[in-house]
Amino acid sequence: MKHYIQSISSISPQHTFETDEFLSQVTDYAENPEYLPAIEPNYKDYVTDAGMRRRMSRIVKMGVAAALDCLKNSPVKNPDAIITATGLGCLTDTEKFLHTLAANDEQLLNPTSFIQSTFNTIGAQIALILKNHNYNFTYVHRGFSFESAILDAMMQLDEGEAQNVLAGAVDEITPTSFRVMKRMGFWRNGAKMGEGAQFFMLSSAPSEKDFAVLKAVSAFLLPENQPYAKTEIRLFLEKNNTMPQEIDLILLGNSGDAKQDAPFEILKQGFFGKTPSATFKQLCGEYQTASSFGLWCAANILKRQEIPSALLPNGKPEKMEKILIYNVYRNTNHSLFLLEKKE
Repeated sequence: MKHYIQSISSISPQHTFETDEFLSQVTDYAENPEYLPAIEPNYKDYVTDAGMRRRMSRIVKMGVAAALDCLKNSPVKNPDAIITATGLGCLTDTEKFLHTLAANDEQLLNPTSFIQSTFNTIGAQIALILKNHNYNFTYVHRGFSFESAILDAMMQLDEGEAQNVLAGAVDEITPTSFRVMKRMGFWRNGAKMGEGAQFFMLSSAPSEKDFAVLKAVSAFLLPENQPYAKTEIRLFLEKNNTMPQEIDLILLGNSGDAKQDAPFEILKQGFFGKTPSATFKQLCGEYQTASSFGLWCAANILKRQEIPSALLPNGKPEKMEKILIYNVYRNTNHSLFLLEKKE
């Protein structure tokens, strides 16, 4: 069965929200040595209830706004399923709860921050606003969180359990999370931490607004001393009746860390040596669900039939009908997305 990407929405460190332009205006974070913060919208336009908005943490507001914007651009107003993904979840509320826990000597604790820190808060809040009682699931699988959510969405469509699925990913930066990960050595070699919220309406039926067709997704683990995923990529393409030379563009998740990006360089020099390529993490930063921003970029490329210079294209495709997204998180979590232009 084909999985049509009917509508998309993105809140990212770039001007990607509430705009008809596609990365024509790029925010330069070269002078920021730390991380890439998301450009947030006016949340009053999406959560009109001031009390509800005040109770929402920053990550919940990002997720809700991106999801509602995705629905606004889709003929579907109440999906058959809501599937969300996050790598680290609601960090701000988690930190609030832990600070209170320590300050109050584990006594007389307000449970609000704990309740709002749970990973499924974003999906639950979307459902509450929509009054949606359908399938609602959240995936927290580290570097495979978004891939797991999309695979579930595709299975819901394939098995006829749903005709329209709202799927997305959200992650946030906090000063504490940045410092902890920096001490662990995450950002020492050129990579920058990022954040964002991307949502997609996947449908089993075509519509006039479709951006692209999501044909297949795969996720696999490789040890760090085995940086080349040639076998897995070849099997993935064979399973989906696609030859390497049929791929018009490879969209790569280079983080900026030379050691972590080794698989991409080997791939470009070998298996897809003559295939045009582009990269996306220089715009959104590195985080566990950054592949969602790559999917947003690829869907836009197929819809608009153009590759913005901000994606640093290497070579120009003769046509743009098939895009392969190859993402790697921390040199162990590898994922592939195969997209096709809608006929």
